[in-house]
Amino acid sequence: MGFELSLKNKRVRIWLCLMVPAFILAIALFIFLPNELSIAGTLPLIIGYFFYLGWIMVKKKQE
Repeated sequence: MGFELSLKNKRVRIWLCLMVPAFILAIALFIFLPNELSIAGTLPLIIGYFFYLGWIMVKKKQE
C-alpha cells in the first residue's frame, strides 16, 4: 500500500486542516509581533506538527 497524495487520503486532509491555519497564524504573528517575540511565530507550526504526529500514533495503535 503506497502513499496517495490527494484529498481522498485522510492523513493529507488532517495535515492540511492542522497546518494551513497554523501557517496563516504564524505569518500573522510574524507581521504583528515585535522582533523580540519572533519565536512566537513558529509556535503554531510546531504545535500543529506535534498534534499531527500524535494523531498518527493514536491511529497506528488503533490498527
